[in-house]
Amino acid sequence: MNEQTEITMNKMFYGLALSLMLCLVFVPAALADSPCANGTFSTASNTPPPDDYSSAGFTCSIGNLDFSNFVYSDSVTGTSTAIAGSNVNVLTETGPDGPGFNFQAGWQAAGAGSTNDVSVSFDVTALSGSLADVYIVLGSPTATNGGTALYTETFCETNTQVNGSNACGEYVEAPITPGTNVVSLVGSTAFPPGPVTSLSIVKDLDLNAGSNASGLAAVSLFGNQYSVSSVPEPRGISLVLGLGLLAGFVVFKRRRVAQS
Repeated sequence: MNEQTEITMNKMFYGLALSLMLCLVFVPAALADSPCANGTFSTASNTPPPDDYSSAGFTCSIGNLDFSNFVYSDSVTGTSTAIAGSNVNVLTETGPDGPGFNFQAGWQAAGAGSTNDVSVSFDVTALSGSLADVYIVLGSPTATNGGTALYTETFCETNTQVNGSNACGEYVEAPITPGTNVVSLVGSTAFPPGPVTSLSIVKDLDLNAGSNASGLAAVSLFGNQYSVSSVPEPRGISLVLGLGLLAGFVVFKRRRVAQS
């Protein structure tokens, strides 16, 4: 091998190692969507992303979780008043239980026969690792004079079917008590064996004032956070592979020197 050929090979080895490290280091950034920001479920045409969570095709990320397909609805009966999406605060959370959202508004059912049924749905996907726990956050409810507050959350593995239906779990709390409740996905009989990387979430708040004229049921906040089972990060893997390639090249060079 002449000197010029060896110089060319050296450049190729170093270039390959550098390219590998750079490409894999930036893989997470390339996959993640724009960061989620505090906003509302506004449908106003003058409220563009990242503040309008009802926008068609809206996606965003918090940490290594992607969120998409947000839908909000509120249906009422009796004297209750539906809360418009523009008056619902969508608040990002990054607490010790993991990333997620709180949804905040003045939902209530007041007066005999009045009800308020609130629904929020979206998809959550882990960009690396798998979803381990769903933390369900419930604010302080008001339920007086026969009023009741019921909360139901359904979480189904996105795009996965078992025996013809999606693998789903459900959490129900009635009456609602304030605090954080955890549902573990690891080892859950609701899901098939293997890691859960994406969930479709449906959150339902059912407020009923009852038959009393002064009956009242109200909740101002509910939300979720998600913990993720850790796996080697792509940038960590890239550094190991790149350093391994460089180390192999150094060994190769030393053997050539020893043989010459």
